[in-house]
Amino acid sequence: MDGEVEANKQRSRRLYEEVFGRGNDGVADEILAEDAVSHGPGGSPVLGTAAIKGQAALLRTALPDMTVELSDQFGYEDRVVSRWSASGTHSGPLNMPTGALPPTGGRIAFDEFRIDRHAGGRIVEAWFMPDRMTLWQQLGLLPAPPGPASPPSQG
Repeated sequence: MDGEVEANKQRSRRLYEEVFGRGNDGVADEILAEDAVSHGPGGSPVLGTAAIKGQAALLRTALPDMTVELSDQFGYEDRVVSRWSASGTHSGPLNMPTGALPPTGGRIAFDEFRIDRHAGGRIVEAWFMPDRMTLWQQLGLLPAPPGPASPPSQG
């Protein structure tokens, strides 16, 4: 079982490092089942690999220098839980549901949590939660949170 869990973890790692990190969308077809189910926030489940390839392309267009780091990962039976982060310079258009957001030139960094379910040597189902609030704040679409309060003056 440990060998299978490690193989599942490696498969999930390839999604972040190769598909998102290097833009190699062909890897998605190697590691995801053709009818994989993706559950994301605010929408119905999506079937297949096209959506994940499209999301990676969207991010890599907006952040051509994007780097990816896998921060935490653990596996149990057929599930792998990962926390990964992406960062880069917003130097390309970002296609949002409301239209294209022109480049800001600013540095962007965000995290995502993901649970992958594996069967038959493939990722067959996933649940993910990207930190869109932080991303949107960095893009200027939402107000940034107030900075830390200054300590009261001693006087």
